[in-house]
Amino acid sequence: MKYDFNTVVNRTGTGSLKWKNAEKILNKPCTIPPLSTADMEFVACPSVVSQIEEAMHHQGVFGYTSCPDGYTKTVVNWLKEEHQFDCDEAWILQTFGVIQAIHHIVNCFTSVGDDIIIQTPVYHQFKKIINHTQRNCVENALRIVGGRYEMDFDDLEQKAKSAKMLILCSPHNPIGRVWTIEELKRVQEIAEKNNLLVVADEIHFDFILDGKHTVFANLMKDNVILCTSPSKTFNLAGLNLANIIIPNQGIKKKLEEHLENEDVHYQTYFGYHACMGAYSNEGRVWKNELTQVIQNNFDVFKKFIEESLPTCTLFHLEGTYLAWLDCNGLGYSEDILIEMLNKEEIFVDRGSTFGHNGTGFIRINLACPTSVIFEVIERFKKCFVNKI
Repeated sequence: MKYDFNTVVNRTGTGSLKWKNAEKILNKPCTIPPLSTADMEFVACPSVVSQIEEAMHHQGVFGYTSCPDGYTKTVVNWLKEEHQFDCDEAWILQTFGVIQAIHHIVNCFTSVGDDIIIQTPVYHQFKKIINHTQRNCVENALRIVGGRYEMDFDDLEQKAKSAKMLILCSPHNPIGRVWTIEELKRVQEIAEKNNLLVVADEIHFDFILDGKHTVFANLMKDNVILCTSPSKTFNLAGLNLANIIIPNQGIKKKLEEHLENEDVHYQTYFGYHACMGAYSNEGRVWKNELTQVIQNNFDVFKKFIEESLPTCTLFHLEGTYLAWLDCNGLGYSEDILIEMLNKEEIFVDRGSTFGHNGTGFIRINLACPTSVIFEVIERFKKCFVNKI
């Protein structure tokens, strides 16, 4: 490979959120990277670093920043070349992040007490936003059919009758599904029939291991808000920039007015430049190599689970870099399970965080050097295999 995905970076003392949380539990520095939180353990893509360095030295002025020349064209080109999505530059606005964007979208387009649908188990921040804004969280729980998660369309259609919004996670975090075009067309039909605003969180859309990702705004343009960001693909969450894409200009204007009223006026200077460095030819090559690393890490972990922990179920990874493991077959409560893992310095996300139907599962971040996965496997053996 051209790029370095082997170096294990020690992030102790750097302010890394997941490292700090792990070390707080341990009361000492980590000896291996935590596998919690969707935050990668790789040195940044060189084109991102060089773009930031160039921006840092250019005039040396870091004042209030609006969208620089060429930025939206760069985003449009990435969407076209990577996702076959024809996006108009006029559809794009920026926020400090996808979660912040969804928070504002909920406040802008719904009222207190309105029903908002989420598809559990799902990224926990969706429910948190709904609860904090005093809306009603309606769960359209996903079903496991033949060892694979599927949407319950009958239940979705029923709940859509009274709902104002659906937050669609595509690809889906934490289960790793890449929704097929047939599944998404069914969502589209239900949404259009019930005048449901679809907020499509597609932040993981650059990580497709099996299947083909369909940008939801390719199917539905009148009542959709597409949330994207380079933050997951290139690990830029600390630079706080998301691209929110709204084909309907009436909806876009309403959200822009809301953001103005909420004093959300400016974005991060370095975030813009980092995104332009990421959405480049070198960024594409780097991302493609990274996807191979994630696939290999999944294959290594899958082999271990199948051979050594057959009572656990590791769901097939179609997209994202997050493995979803059902540990209920081990016979431990979730609290005991997490306690045992933490004792071996294996830090993962507990499944109940993503909904009640995730209890007893764990989410494992595979975006780390393969050597870390091998070390984690050895620690898993200490936890469980040697006790079976």
